[in-house]
Amino acid sequence: SVYAAPVTAHPFLSPEWIIAMREIRADYANDEGAPDIQLAANVTVTNPPFGEGSILGHIDSSGPTLMIEEGHLDQPEFSLEVRYELAHQFFVQRDPAAVMPAIFAGQIKLTGDSSKVLMLAAQMAPPPEDDPRRDQLREIVARIDAITA
Repeated sequence: SVYAAPVTAHPFLSPEWIIAMREIRADYANDEGAPDIQLAANVTVTNPPFGEGSILGHIDSSGPTLMIEEGHLDQPEFSLEVRYELAHQFFVQRDPAAVMPAIFAGQIKLTGDSSKVLMLAAQMAPPPEDDPRRDQLREIVARIDAITA
């Protein structure tokens, strides 16, 4: 299906962006094909260009696509602390190759199961040509791109 409703873009990780992400996720809630990995990760994003202080969120893989949600989990498998600009590079520009150099350079503070970070980075890459969910994943990514300023 082609999604053609008018779309407003919001700053990445802003409250309005989170609401728009929930709407996208809800549209695919009944579809088969959840992510191949299970993640429970807290993310602290420092120096956002809006609001006061850091953004506290978590990554949830229990739906059809990885979801960034508000608030911290009580028992995450791992936690990340990252500057807003770097979070934008990873999640919006989807540059998984930049993850490991940023960790080694100390630009990402990581606690917990570091192997899960590599799984997360792999999920950011485009799906293989033979993945039956490829068209749907492309549609989801296009919709996320459309809401992201």
